[in-house]
Amino acid sequence: MSHRTDHYGALGVPASATPAQIRRAFRSIARSSHPDVNPGDPEAERRFKRASRAYEVLSDPVRRAEYDGRHAAGRFAGPGRGGQASFSVDDGPVYHSDLGHHSDFYQAGDPLTIAEAAALVGRNPSWLRRAVRAGRLPAARDDGRYLLRRRDVEGLDRTAARRPRQAPTT
Repeated sequence: MSHRTDHYGALGVPASATPAQIRRAFRSIARSSHPDVNPGDPEAERRFKRASRAYEVLSDPVRRAEYDGRHAAGRFAGPGRGGQASFSVDDGPVYHSDLGHHSDFYQAGDPLTIAEAAALVGRNPSWLRRAVRAGRLPAARDDGRYLLRRRDVEGLDRTAARRPRQAPTT
């Protein structure tokens, strides 16, 4: 954990510190590094601001519990740990945090299967499969099927001529 996000380290107390110990540590740092006591010292001002932010979080029991919960699993917790893995942002794309760091591979309503994508664009599913195999349409494989992004399917050139139907041979 870096010093920028380690509130316990900023105050110099262990994670098991009591509220009284946290308050005492903050007051000590505030007295020694307050900008009024150290005019013109940018390092003292940074120490004071970092300690103030840490005290804001650690002095409130609810915020402290949230902070401890976020940092218990580490920066990159394994998939499925620590809450919701997929979330929507402002009615925009859906982010899947268990696909790596954050992924905007899918948007709302995604992923689409080949059949769903074919119905969306009004084409035959085999046309989309050929587009995927030819590399014109990016897709992900999941359980032996293709998963497509809506924006890729909608952006696919549908003006390409359709293959002529072959007459049945008798």
